Amino acid sequence: MTKSAYFLSDVHLRIQVDEVERERRRELFRLLDQVKAEKATLFIVGDWFDFYVEYGYVVTQAYQDVYAKMRELVEAGIIIHYFGGNHDYWLGDFMSTTIGVQVHLDDGVIEFGGKNIYFHHGDGLDENDENYRRLRRVIRHPAFIWLLKWLIHPNLIHWMALYLSKQSRKKYRKETAIKLLNLVRKNYSIAEEKFASGIDYMVTGHVHYPKLKNFDQNVFLTIGDFINYFSYGYFDGVNLSLKQWDVKQLEQRELP
Repeated sequence: MTKSAYFLSDVHLRIQVDEVERERRRELFRLLDQVKAEKATLFIVGDWFDFYVEYGYVVTQAYQDVYAKMRELVEAGIIIHYFGGNHDYWLGDFMSTTIGVQVHLDDGVIEFGGKNIYFHHGDGLDENDENYRRLRRVIRHPAFIWLLKWLIHPNLIHWMALYLSKQSRKKYRKETAIKLLNLVRKNYSIAEEKFASGIDYMVTGHVHYPKLKNFDQNVFLTIGDFINYFSYGYFDGVNLSLKQWDVKQLEQRELP
């Protein structure tokens, strides 16, 4: 019997933990409890953390409760696949060995429930955004990662990450729904190429706009986020769908 699967992206767990962030984590942990109870598989499609770099034995204190929750799921037999995004590409041994997560640093295909599912966080898919595609190649280069970990103090990196994250959130707040939807639509042609090659589903994130589109027997899913929409993907063993977690105390946008 095929198990179910949950798909999450752009949770952006933050380094600064205020009351809103604590409430957001309570909601996230409720969802993870459902994953655990259902004995489902969890696919994280990038930007689980607002910023994440592993420095050997040094880990970010603000995420201790998240580490513990992820480890709880793994110890309960839950398989967690983690595809790095543009905020948390720099995953390492702590996440894979200590926590027990199956880490994927690049896009890829996983067969699940008889379906070939192609995963890509979504950053760098736009061929017209050559400036970002060049930046992406730099920040993922082994030499850059070495410099990041060994020559720059973690406190400075976290300070820079806080600043960049604030700028990113301002950008997305300014974007209209139509503009975000158009960004999603740019990936449809890529999805059709993947489907022609034998892929059944394509799952992405990054745009912070939830959208599911059927292509005959194939499905393209952009998950959305766990900030404004609290949306997630769900596979019941037969169909892939887009769902929304019903939060209690936080403002929540309706699915478009």
